Formats: sequence, structure tokens, C-alpha cells
Amino acid sequence: MGSQQLLLVVLGVLLVGLAIYVGISMFGSNAENDTRSAMIHDLQTFGASASSYYTKIQALGGGRGTFTGMTPGSIGLKDNANARYFIQTSDKDLCVIVGMGRIVASNDDSVQVRIEITPQRNTIKIVN
Repeated sequence: MGSQQLLLVVLGVLLVGLAIYVGISMFGSNAENDTRSAMIHDLQTFGASASSYYTKIQALGGGRGTFTGMTPGSIGLKDNANARYFIQTSDKDLCVIVGMGRIVASNDDSVQVRIEITPQRNTIKIVN
């Protein structure tokens, strides 16, 4: 085999390796974004349930104008394939629910999204 052919083989191997690396990087990035989107959807659902809990009377399993005493079971909060969810705060006029993703982000930490629920609005924050 001539030196020109050997050079072409080496160049081909380098290009294939580079293409594989770029493909893996793109797949990882898409997995992070898909997980964040799914977590945001889940948190919006939990936020709507928490808002409903806030407005319901106690006889119907609600908080009667407060988030105090809200439990994960009272709003249907449960872990799923996207993340583990927990109530960080449930005060009189503020409830914070946090989701810890099952995918590790590019900075070697779990994907994390939180929702802050008040009587006026729900606010999503992407932590990581």
C-alpha cells in the first residue's frame, strides 16, 4: 500500500471518529432538553393540582386558602421516568415543587427544574 493510500485510510478513520463524537454529543444534548421539557410539563400539572388544593375547602381535601399541610399524595405528586419530584416548601401563600431529573446534564449534575406556585401565578425556573 502506498503512502498516499495509507494517508487516506488514516484520514477516513479520523473523520468517522469525529462524526461519531459529534453524534453522541448531539444525542446527549437532545436527551437533556427532552427531559427538561417533560419535567416542565409534569411540574405544570402538579402546579395546577396545587392551585386546586389551595382553593378547595378542607372537607374536600383542600387547604382552604393555604398551601400549609399539603402532601405529595394530596396533589398526585409522584416520581416517574422523567424525574423524582418533591415539595420543597408549602407555606401559607407559596408552594415550591422541585424535580430532579434522571438524566445527568453536561456539567455532571442532575437536570433540575422547579415551580413556584402562588395564588396569583405559577413560575417555572430551570435550575440546571
